[in-house]
Amino acid sequence: MTAPFPGGNPTDPGYWEVIFDVIPFPVYVADCTSFEIICANRAMLQRVDAKSGAKCHMAIYGQPTPCSFCRMPQLEQATESGSNYIEFEHFNDRDDRWYQLRETMVAWFDGRRAKYSIAVDITALKEVQNALAEAHAELALKHRQLNGALVAEQEVSLNQRNFLAMVSHEFRMPLSIIGGAAQVLELYNTDKPEAGEEIAKIDRAVHRMSDLIDVCLADERLASAVTAVQLNDVDLPQLLAEICAEKRKMSGPERIATISSDIDHVFVKADSGLLRVAISNLVDNALKYSPIASGPVEIALTSTGDRVQVSVADRGPGISEAERERIFEKFYRSTSATGIRGAGLGLYIVKQIIDRHHGLVEVRPGAVTGSVFTISLPAEGKASAVANL
Repeated sequence: MTAPFPGGNPTDPGYWEVIFDVIPFPVYVADCTSFEIICANRAMLQRVDAKSGAKCHMAIYGQPTPCSFCRMPQLEQATESGSNYIEFEHFNDRDDRWYQLRETMVAWFDGRRAKYSIAVDITALKEVQNALAEAHAELALKHRQLNGALVAEQEVSLNQRNFLAMVSHEFRMPLSIIGGAAQVLELYNTDKPEAGEEIAKIDRAVHRMSDLIDVCLADERLASAVTAVQLNDVDLPQLLAEICAEKRKMSGPERIATISSDIDHVFVKADSGLLRVAISNLVDNALKYSPIASGPVEIALTSTGDRVQVSVADRGPGISEAERERIFEKFYRSTSATGIRGAGLGLYIVKQIIDRHHGLVEVRPGAVTGSVFTISLPAEGKASAVANL
């Protein structure tokens, strides 16, 4: 059933013009049987020559016969069902514009069935939607590419970890055998100083290789997103004493001075294995860059407030101010390191480990010469006392 058109004086020619011209969107009314345009508003006439009496399919779409996409059958079905109107989107290839149309079946004042159509230009909206769809498709493609690259990187990382684990196992066994054999040779050659010197070289080489394996494994462990730092209460003075005892055995007791400390016991929440690697690296660096005749490496354990500091002072050539900003970068080596073995990995590992423990590591010039590296960590608890370690 068609809806009656609004009241007023429909026989007045200006009546419909006044009503429709107020609407800023194209509006027209066409006979449902003859497809003749009954009237159109100013917005419609500005776009097409939709004069009264013209066929709507010719005036609007340039089609000599009713359009194949005409929605009149759907509008009639909607009217029979009681809804009276239909809404749809349509692209007019005559003006290359998109429109949102709402068409209603009405009973015209002269008794004819008419289609009342209002069209809203949604071209800008469609362009935005298309741009968003293209951006979404591009993002989806990049996501797939990045996901594929991530899977490949994870596979490479897993293979690398497996390789390092295998190399570590394969190297540690012969190194252990070599170290044990060196100890046996030392027992049987106590009266031969020249043999003792060579055996000491073997022992130092074994320890260097073992430390290098520890550094490489620590680097891989820290780089792995799935490996968490295992935090436990670590007695820092005890750990420092163990490290220094081990280094004195390798380098000679005179190379490392007695640890200066103002605390007896202090515990830190740390991964003891990783913290041992970090401090060992600082001590190894200090020994490596300090000439034997220059005096011992100095190590200090101090506390400030709720933090504890481990400082390692070498007697080497020092580090320029410009290089101090880069000294903790991976594979970076100071210009003062020329001629000294190293891969530029140790200090990088130190910083990565200390960062994981919410600590700080810094370097400053020594009082006279060399450099002082300081690690600062949150303390769990401490007792003030002087300790000789």
